[in-house]
Formats: sequence, C-alpha cells, structure tokens
Amino acid sequence: MVGWRVVGVVCALVVLGAGMSSAGAQPPREEAAGAEPPGVYVSVGESSAAGPFIPDQLDPLGCFRSDRNYAHLTAEALGLTLRDPACSGAKIANMYVAQPLPFGAPNIPQMGAVTADATIVSVDFGINDYADDGWTATALAPKLAALLDDIHARAPRAEVFVMGKIERVRAGGCFPAVPLLPTQADQIFAGVEAVNAVLAAQAAAHDATFVDVYPASIGHDACAPEDSRWAEGVFPNSPAQPLHANAVGHQQEAEMLIDAIRRNT
Repeated sequence: MVGWRVVGVVCALVVLGAGMSSAGAQPPREEAAGAEPPGVYVSVGESSAAGPFIPDQLDPLGCFRSDRNYAHLTAEALGLTLRDPACSGAKIANMYVAQPLPFGAPNIPQMGAVTADATIVSVDFGINDYADDGWTATALAPKLAALLDDIHARAPRAEVFVMGKIERVRAGGCFPAVPLLPTQADQIFAGVEAVNAVLAAQAAAHDATFVDVYPASIGHDACAPEDSRWAEGVFPNSPAQPLHANAVGHQQEAEMLIDAIRRNT
C-alpha cells in the first residue's frame, strides 16, 4: 500500500542528492517598520513544519529540518526570535517524549520550547497520528484538544496558530506522472481532507486560529507543472521529501501565516 509510509525508501535516496547549499526561496519581507517589538515564536510539528531536504538542513540532521521552512521565513519577515524543534516523523506524543531519529541523538521533547515568554506558537501535527491510528481521525481530535489546552497553560501570552495541510496530490492522482494508483492517490487526498477538518474544528474549540492553507494550494499539488508546484511527487524534481511541500510551498505557507499573525495579534 502506498501512503505516507511508501516514500520511506525514496526519502533515503532523495537525501543523498538534496544538498546542503543555501539555495531556495527567499523569505517574504516585512514592510511595516517597527510596528511591534520583537516577540518569541515557537514552531512545533511534524515533517510538514520541518521542511525535509529543503536546503539548508539543520541539526539534528535526523529531523530533516530546513532553515527555509515556513517558520524560519515567518520569523525573519516579522523580526521574531524563533524556536523550531519541529521534526520529521513526529507525533503529538513527541511533544512530551524524546523522538528517536534514524541517526544521532533523539530530538528532545518539543514542548520544552513552549515557555511563558512565547508570544506566537504554531502547531503542525496530524498526518503521522492519523496514519498510525489506522488512517482514521477518531483519536486525533482529543489528542489535539489536550495539546492546545496545554500550550495555552504553558504560554498564556501566546497567540496559537494551527497550520492546515496543503494538497499533496489531487483526487485520482495523475499516473504515471506521479506513480500512484488512483486508489492510492485518493487515500492520501482523503487523509489530508480528514486531518484538515479535525485541525479546523479543534482550533475553533480551543482558542486558536486555523491557518487554512489548503484552498490556495489546490492545483499546486504534485500533479501540477513543475513551475507551479508547491508539493513534490514520489520522485521529487526539487529538494523536498516525496509528497511534501517544496521551498515554494513553504514560502506560500509563510505568507499565509504572516497574514494570519498580522490579523490576530
């Protein structure tokens, strides 16, 4: 079965050619001068937050975390101090327990970065929990609800933003350009929709802002032409984990998060 797990072997090949150069999308720039004092921005989440294989990759290398992911672009644009413990493969449980990595020391529990001085926290979990729970959202809602409540308790001054998921592959797919059978593409498509529905509902119920990146991403999935693609296919044409956002996708997500921060802080 091809789902999020199917790309594991491909990822091992991609990392060899991903490169560690500083190429990549330039961050959106803050134009308003000195409107707010610098704040502390904490980005927690899974691979969709980390930006695997997008140059440059940061320590610990087993997290496959980019210095050009949407969190870094947002912090640079708004002049925020960033803490970014997001890690590929993370689940909500890894907010509280260390995450073993394919090599090197484990990633420390991500909740350690969420402290009382935080002014902005972005939360980007869901896909790994959804897949590991048997491709069902049943267990995701209560886990996310508890996480959001805990973040508010630990960082009472922070505005919390729940990041949605972009379209990774359209319904039916586009075989053979992206070598997934229609049923496999439909499973991934439906999974993203299901996770987004839970994220939106729990954000609304727990005093957080849902950053709905999905509508703008429609038509920019892995099936789109290379020059308009926000997500890469099974065999990426630009540095990114298969079926994940590329540098352009992260820049687009940064712009939507920046807009949400400006409107809600």
